[in-house]
Amino acid sequence: MASASPKSSHSTSKQNFDKVSDIAKIDFSSSEQFTSDLPNDFLGFCINCGNSASIHISDEQGGIIGSMCLSCHNESMAGLTDTDMPAHIPKKLSFHNIDGKTSKFNIEFMIFATGKTLTATQVGKVKRKIDVFGELDDDFNVMFETLKSRIKKFLSVTYMQPNGYFVESKVVGYIEFNLERQACDVIIDGKPYTWSELEKNLSAHEGWKIKIEFGDVGDVLE
Repeated sequence: MASASPKSSHSTSKQNFDKVSDIAKIDFSSSEQFTSDLPNDFLGFCINCGNSASIHISDEQGGIIGSMCLSCHNESMAGLTDTDMPAHIPKKLSFHNIDGKTSKFNIEFMIFATGKTLTATQVGKVKRKIDVFGELDDDFNVMFETLKSRIKKFLSVTYMQPNGYFVESKVVGYIEFNLERQACDVIIDGKPYTWSELEKNLSAHEGWKIKIEFGDVGDVLE
């Protein structure tokens, strides 16, 4: 990624931030995908405060016009959608597993044009991801308690055996793009599996029925 000075990014932020606020069209893609389109003054830095940015903002034609850090993005979207910002947003949570070990999670809160999300991502080699979706007027504290409840439930369940076979007849996880393989992994119990690694579970159930179900952000698949 090309380097840019936070100071130069900040010096041009007011004009562009006003433009972004008027358009309010957000593209939440990875920053690495836009290094060729983004002006040097904007690359990697928030157009409002100059801090490191992870959210890219597009105009009505889909062209990238700047980037924002999560805090400035939320403040902007809160103003645009007339949504109250929580007084305090915990950034980390820790839970004790049934095996006595401690699992730590990073917490991310994000406001969209049509709702808001709370996402917990496990820290370390095992990366379980749990989220909650809420309407713009939903109570943050209720969402947060729901998130904690879901984390505890996820930590109490194991879907995969060490040998790569399912513990029972179903698994629940999420799909994540693997930059090294340039293909998607299926994350189960916080660990990545390729489709070829999961194939032996299909072979073991030849003749059985199968159900594949996809859930959106905040959905709970049982």
